Order: sequence, then C-alpha cells, then structure tokens
Amino acid sequence: MKKIKRIVLLVVAVLVLLLAASGVKTVLDMKNSADNEVQEEDSTRWAELTSDPLNLEGIADASAKYASAAVNGSLNLVFNGIWSRQTDYFTVPGGSLTITGYGTAEGTQRYKVSVWQKVAGGAQYVNGSTYYIKTDGQNYRCVISGLDPAASYRLTISYDSSRYYLYGGLKVEGIAG
Repeated sequence: MKKIKRIVLLVVAVLVLLLAASGVKTVLDMKNSADNEVQEEDSTRWAELTSDPLNLEGIADASAKYASAAVNGSLNLVFNGIWSRQTDYFTVPGGSLTITGYGTAEGTQRYKVSVWQKVAGGAQYVNGSTYYIKTDGQNYRCVISGLDPAASYRLTISYDSSRYYLYGGLKVEGIAG
C-alpha cells in the first residue's frame, strides 16, 4: 500500500511539474510575442470643434430625411434617419474643401465624411480625406486640401455601424457646380 501511495504521489508530482513548466512557457511566449508586435497607430482624423454658427441656406425643410442645396459656393445638407448618403458630383475650383458639420445624439456617437473623385467607370477614394464628426450637437470643422480643380468629386456621409441612423447637417464650402 505504501508503494502505491509513493507511485501515485510521484505521478502527481510529475504532472504538477509538467503543468507548471507548460504555464511558464506560455507566459514567456506571450511576453516575447508582445515584445515583437508592432502597435498599430490610431489614424482616425477628427474634425475640430468650432464655435462658428452653421447656416444651412437653401434647405426648405430641416427635418427632411435628406435634403441638399448648392448656394453661393457651398453645398448645404441635412439628414435625418439615414444610414449613408452620397452627394451629387461637384468641382473644387480652389483645390480645397472646408466642411463644417454637426450631428445629434439620436443616432450613433460619430459619423464620417469622405471625398471620392470621379474616374472612368465610377469613383475612387481620395486618400486621407476621411474625417469623423462627433454627434454631440456641436459644430465641427475640417479642411480637405490638395484636390484637383479640374476633377469632379462627391462627398460620402456614413458611419462604421449598421445599428443606428444618422442625424445632422453639413456645409461644404469651396465647391462649384
């Protein structure tokens, strides 16, 4: 009986040592892996808070699901309960757009705007043109520059979730057509 107890204790001790060694190896592997990983930078670009008022001229019904009006070199937009929208094409004679917008807390916590250039057969995303606008009811502004005055562009309004609707408005300054 003593012999069986000794064998059982020996087997249990060996199992405990193997388990401990395996745990130490796993911890070391995780540490080495973390040391070798490259942390991805957050490249989210946020529009900056502005105290400037936002006047959306030409919009007859601010409660419309989606409405737009081109007035005096600006494209004014309102949206209420949309998932995403694309504007009509326009040109940018000065090579840059100033976008001022707001969103309300009825929808998601943020939405994004991005610029797409018209190309043969469709549209191509303009690198670096995506900005996020918070939906806290305040006005935010961003400037997208380096655009070709001879090209046609459109703006896309969207967000990264399909659970909510977007509510807000935008003024896109610097357009023609």
